[in-house]
Amino acid sequence: MSIDGLRFGHVAFKVADVGRSVSWYGDAFGAKKVYPVEAQGERPELMFLEFHKGQFVEIFSGGKNMLPSPSDPIGYLHFCVQVDNLEQALAHLASMNVKPERKFIGRAQQRIAFISDPDGNSIELMEIPPESAIYRD
Repeated sequence: MSIDGLRFGHVAFKVADVGRSVSWYGDAFGAKKVYPVEAQGERPELMFLEFHKGQFVEIFSGGKNMLPSPSDPIGYLHFCVQVDNLEQALAHLASMNVKPERKFIGRAQQRIAFISDPDGNSIELMEIPPESAIYRD
């Protein structure tokens, strides 16, 4: 069975500094703030940053403490942004003083690099060339 219209919508983070995160995602990926909501009582400020039509990062204000990183964790590891040209993306990020933590060829022959946002969230950048087993036209 499949679900009609199913697609990935967003990943959400609590951030230490909303302005810094909005600027960073805008500068790094051209993400635009499309839905800001002010804090309401116990509910924190939030906003959606759109990378591409219908593809978002949702950020919440009020982050204060990094989660501890146990060895061999279960759960979230990173989110992935697909790019047409990994070297071009890395050159752009280098101009922002963002350097890849790792860079390699994946098992499906995709080109991969990992970076982190200002709050330490891991982001995979992936270029999928036509010879890759996961390439889709």
